[in-house]
Amino acid sequence: MTLAEAMIATLKSHGVKFLFGVPGGGSSLDLIAAADQAGLHFILCRGETSAAIAAAVVGELTGAPGVVLTAIGPGAASAVNGVAYAHLERAPLILIADAREEGEAIPPHQVFDLQALFKPIAKACRRVTPENGVAQFADLVSLVQRKPQGPVLVELSGSDAGQAVMPISNMAQQKVAADSQAVGTSDDPAAQEAANALLADSRYPVLLIGLQAASPDSGAELRRLAERLGCPLLTTYKAKGVVADGHAQMLGHFTGADGEGEALQRADLIIWAGVDPVELIPVAWRYAAPLLVLSDVAGLEYPVPPAVVLSGPLPQTVDLLAAASAPSVWSGDEIAALRGNLRQRARLKGGNGHTAEDVVDAVIAATAATAAAGEDICFTVDAGAHMISAMAKIEARQAKSVLKSTGLSTMGFALPAAIAAALVTPERRVVAFTGDGGLMMCLAELSTAARLGCRLTVVVLNDAALSLIDVKQQRRQQQPVGVRYPAIDFAAAASGLGCRAWTVERDGPLLATIDAALAHEGAGLIDIRVDPAGYGDQLAALRG
Repeated sequence: MTLAEAMIATLKSHGVKFLFGVPGGGSSLDLIAAADQAGLHFILCRGETSAAIAAAVVGELTGAPGVVLTAIGPGAASAVNGVAYAHLERAPLILIADAREEGEAIPPHQVFDLQALFKPIAKACRRVTPENGVAQFADLVSLVQRKPQGPVLVELSGSDAGQAVMPISNMAQQKVAADSQAVGTSDDPAAQEAANALLADSRYPVLLIGLQAASPDSGAELRRLAERLGCPLLTTYKAKGVVADGHAQMLGHFTGADGEGEALQRADLIIWAGVDPVELIPVAWRYAAPLLVLSDVAGLEYPVPPAVVLSGPLPQTVDLLAAASAPSVWSGDEIAALRGNLRQRARLKGGNGHTAEDVVDAVIAATAATAAAGEDICFTVDAGAHMISAMAKIEARQAKSVLKSTGLSTMGFALPAAIAAALVTPERRVVAFTGDGGLMMCLAELSTAARLGCRLTVVVLNDAALSLIDVKQQRRQQQPVGVRYPAIDFAAAASGLGCRAWTVERDGPLLATIDAALAHEGAGLIDIRVDPAGYGDQLAALRG
């Protein structure tokens, strides 16, 4: 087989079903042809940034590596933001970029040092050749799945892609197992004893759950630990749904801001279960309680030195801790009061006409029948002021049913993530919440969603501003320069790109329009004009 065919066989053996990208005229054409022959689907996107984000999200949802193909030079450079997403959000992603033929005496048109560009945000950068490319690529595919997961760059030239190679024995039939982090469940008796002592001395523990826990085998163990402790729970945005948002002990989200401070100030022990420091906003840690860290990745940089770190596969470490746990003295009424106070902080007050909170409430109401029937809806949420209401209001019942960029917190995430989710589970409705600023960064991907027949609805909260930045500008008492602009008719744009579209003015019918949009089986968009007036107070209440 050719090197391109061997690489595709390796990907297929790891469970890859989709490749995303914008192809160039070199190796990507060989890879697309090989993928087609192997039954893998190439998804043409309108931009490399969106392609890389979609591929990374597929990696997060399936556990198999996400794959994105780009052309040489500008194509690869345009994928940087998606690769940065995979780097900071611990997603398995393989970027395969066309490469210039070695030894050619031609002008350096479109050529620069890609490996130098991607080195800070990739686990590895390699050029693969027929001599050793099959084994080297197999190692790279395993590397992206090794914890902490992340991206790699693979350079491949057109002539090398088409060269005949000897495949690894049974590569097409056997999955090459990804190595796990070589730390294992902590068997340090002193560390375990110290953790048990912290639990024994604690009367008011608080349990924080992070992105490492967003896997099927962690939720049940964490729920058992939480219920043995009877303590308040908070999840990061990436871990939303690991323990259902409706659980009686769940307060809301842990972001590192003031919002959750009331509970953490009262805590005498803070348990980090799979929280990655990259998930927190960059502010100083303000809590005196000791930190007990459970992590399946060693060597992370925590905001304060932990009292104890138990490293190893999270379900096993949590199980050890649960066995040594005893009930705390938190009462149900205390936990309920903390939950109510945090929800009150997150409320979006005021406004002339529809607000982001009104929109989210209406979407939740419109999807209630679906949820009651047991069919889960996947939500994707873009960065921006609207995301506070969306994340606070949506009640997730399982991990990865609400997707948001947290470590990178990039705009332009919700739509490509929604396309990825719709491809992975085509029977499930996907709703993407985005602002006008975020959607403008990936608007053309509406045509991708329409072409693929994705069962998704894009909800645009249109306030004609970069509202989160506008709020920060106002807090500095600066003039609103560079953050406001004329309103965009997204419904007209979506129609032109092949989607069904609806518009709701600030005082227009909301629920009926959302019902109509959700009844459409293909890709649709609702352009909802909202009042941003309450964002400043909401942000101040949560973040100080």
